[in-house]
Amino acid sequence: MEEGCLSKALRNVRIWDYAEVREALMSVYSEPVTLAKKVRKKNLMKYLVRVDKTYETLNKVFEVLNALPNPDTLNPFYAELLAISGITDYKTLYARLRGFKKVIRKLWRYYRIRVRLALTTEEAKKDLREFIGRSLSVIRRLNKDLKKLEVAINELRKLPCIDFNNLKVVVSGMPQVGKSTLVGRISSSKPEVSPFPFTTKNIISGHLQIDHMRVQVFDTPGILDRPISELNEIEKRALVAIKFLADALIYLIDPRPSGYYTIEQQIDLLQMIKTMFSDKPILVAINKIDETSEERLAEVSKLVKEVYDGEPYKISALKGIGIDSLLEWIKDRSHEFYKMRSL
Repeated sequence: MEEGCLSKALRNVRIWDYAEVREALMSVYSEPVTLAKKVRKKNLMKYLVRVDKTYETLNKVFEVLNALPNPDTLNPFYAELLAISGITDYKTLYARLRGFKKVIRKLWRYYRIRVRLALTTEEAKKDLREFIGRSLSVIRRLNKDLKKLEVAINELRKLPCIDFNNLKVVVSGMPQVGKSTLVGRISSSKPEVSPFPFTTKNIISGHLQIDHMRVQVFDTPGILDRPISELNEIEKRALVAIKFLADALIYLIDPRPSGYYTIEQQIDLLQMIKTMFSDKPILVAINKIDETSEERLAEVSKLVKEVYDGEPYKISALKGIGIDSLLEWIKDRSHEFYKMRSL
């Protein structure tokens, strides 16, 4: 699996359930088998072929293991997202899947020998039916795990490909502050922009090149100003992106009195993020300056500087105002990032 492209590796993975496996095995059991004329004991050999085809079908259930990341090397970002979606036992799921795959292989080898040694077609038929029955019993015990695994895979499929070797910039803030517009302005991404809160429900990425350095920019769902324990699943995804992806963080503020959220709420959230992620470089950008008076901008800047060391950038993601300065800040972070990596 290519580093950082877990979602691509999982794109075409199929998760079987018990009913699908049972239907497939019944089809194998009943479908005609054609053998070459020179094959001896044709009637017995047909059951041997069915045993092998049964095993081939069962193996398809476990093909997912080829795409799934090993839990011992799973990036913490993915592990945390799985936990948010209710999959807190991924390592156990993975181990059980591997374990049951070995059980199926042992059954196949056992019944293959029995069918080869069978003296009559009735004996061979009985052995085949036993193999199918015992295998289905294994799959039935695994069915709940397969359903949980399907939830995990569907969650991971939503993610963009992530290059953990390059600088990653996460754009954050409350809903409706212009995060998607900014990501669309500075990167290759074209996120959906809407006048309604929580339009962005998943983590979306784009790329840009600065001085031959590749930078990945992430658009994240909006976060509300409330205790972490009260955050919904969408908001938690944004915090996980900041925690595990952000080499640098851009926090956007909507200064307009008519905005969805008050400046006090936005500054409270900024303070929480600064406290939680004090090890990360943060740029605060006051957005939508094309719709805000100079007096209001000065007032908001003063409030921001009470909790933020430095002068907040003033931009309009929609109009492209102030974007060059913001890109210069990203360029500086890129140089720092690659310099640290070369040490």
